[in-house]
Amino acid sequence: MELKNNRKDDRHKFRRFFSQFFVVSVENLHLFTSGVCYALPTIVIPALTKHSNEHNKSEFLTITSVQASWMGSFMIILNLFGSLLSGFVTDPIGRKRAMILVSIPFIIGFCILYLCTSSVSAVFVGLTFLSLADGLMTTPIMSYLGEISEVSNRSLFNGYGNIVLSFGIFVAYELNTMMSWRKVCFICANLPLITAIAVFFLLPETPQFLLSKNRTAEAKVSLRRLRGWVPYEAVAQEFEDLQRQSERSKSCYTCIKQDLACTHALPTMSEKLAELKRKQTLKPLCIIITLFFLFPFTGIVAMRPYMLQIFKAYNSPIEPDQAVTIQSIFDILGTISMMLLVRFTGKRRLYLFCMSAVLVCSATITWYGFTYLPPSRYISIDQHKPFQLDNKALEYIPFICLMTWSYFTTCGLYGIPWILFSEIFPFKSRGIACGVSASTLFVFVFIGEKTYLNLEATLSLPGVSLLFTCISFFGLMVAYNILPETENRSLEDIELHFADNSKGLTDHKIAISKPQDKTQLIEGDNNNNNHL
Repeated sequence: MELKNNRKDDRHKFRRFFSQFFVVSVENLHLFTSGVCYALPTIVIPALTKHSNEHNKSEFLTITSVQASWMGSFMIILNLFGSLLSGFVTDPIGRKRAMILVSIPFIIGFCILYLCTSSVSAVFVGLTFLSLADGLMTTPIMSYLGEISEVSNRSLFNGYGNIVLSFGIFVAYELNTMMSWRKVCFICANLPLITAIAVFFLLPETPQFLLSKNRTAEAKVSLRRLRGWVPYEAVAQEFEDLQRQSERSKSCYTCIKQDLACTHALPTMSEKLAELKRKQTLKPLCIIITLFFLFPFTGIVAMRPYMLQIFKAYNSPIEPDQAVTIQSIFDILGTISMMLLVRFTGKRRLYLFCMSAVLVCSATITWYGFTYLPPSRYISIDQHKPFQLDNKALEYIPFICLMTWSYFTTCGLYGIPWILFSEIFPFKSRGIACGVSASTLFVFVFIGEKTYLNLEATLSLPGVSLLFTCISFFGLMVAYNILPETENRSLEDIELHFADNSKGLTDHKIAISKPQDKTQLIEGDNNNNNHL
């Protein structure tokens, strides 16, 4: 009898996991499209500056180095507007509808890029639509993932999404070795249409959103579906927890403190924006913005649009087109490593280790650049004749450094902040806080990519690597002091930690709260907010 019960429990666990895995897989089709968009500047800029392969030799449009720097970076700043808008769109219409609507600008952007033949302006217009779509996608994707996943699966599914995004980058790079960049855009125009159809027919709305709209019966069905169509009794406790969290998110702080049912009017937009000033939102917002700052300014992200030229400048022993493709494979491996390791190491340890590895990689390539590159001011965007080294094996040093640099950036500096992004904000301000923090990321990436060529022109190629080394050291010190450990903590535990008035920004240990602790922390949060 006991053996039968164990087998039954195993079947239920598999059904719960598979249902969530299936839903996340459908959602991740958008991340695949996002990966393709992320790779486009890397394959379009070389084609328009005559650095590309034989498939783009017939390209008749050309751009200057100034236009190249804008093309490599302006997509990011447009992502900013999309992200800011997504926070306000996602909350009223829901995560599912937002994911469907975002397919429209994706399709328009790819079609314009395929058809543009007369001017460079049309290329910028097509990239504009893709950028806005990518920004609009951020909040619904991450909110949906955080709200449908069980605590034990959240990190795994975040890593899975990063793998899909990295795979999208890899596919775009690989297609570029077989065809022109325009044909790549033609093929990719089908992806958002397929995604919209799949989301419409296969995904349920999240239980938390349905509860926020008082659609309790639909929320029960959605939760049962997301847990493998198990009987309601199997999810009753989880549903009660979601109801309690939902009621708290819809209540004003006066009613929460007095433990009363809130009958006040729903918060206005200005009141929702005021949530950003409360410490339970402000503290995690500071943490996420700091990690998002370190992501591009530790180097590899700022270099990404110009990576093909950088491999050429370092005299890569492998063809630059192939080197960029191999680098995307390292990105995928980095994401897989994060997925496998984060349960054992936790997010904090893994991030600090990866930051340390990035510091070593940037320091090594800085040493190589100052030691072996030609002594004149060396800039990657210029046409260079290959230089000769007495020891050919030394040519592999920058190649290996760039690969491992990319690997550890993806594994820790990219993967971990996005996991925290989906779980660290309180439900009441999650949509707006996600939009604001994602927008700051796009601002930082834009600044990093837009200024990279100017920094090279001023500091030289190894000089820029030295700058990235200094920032990595600074980032390691800051992350050590502020990065919390959220692994195996529920969304409610995380929210209560940041609502606790006794904890500061450098208190990075999140306790698993007991039920009786939760009402005590609510009052502490209210007293804390009265001081703001």
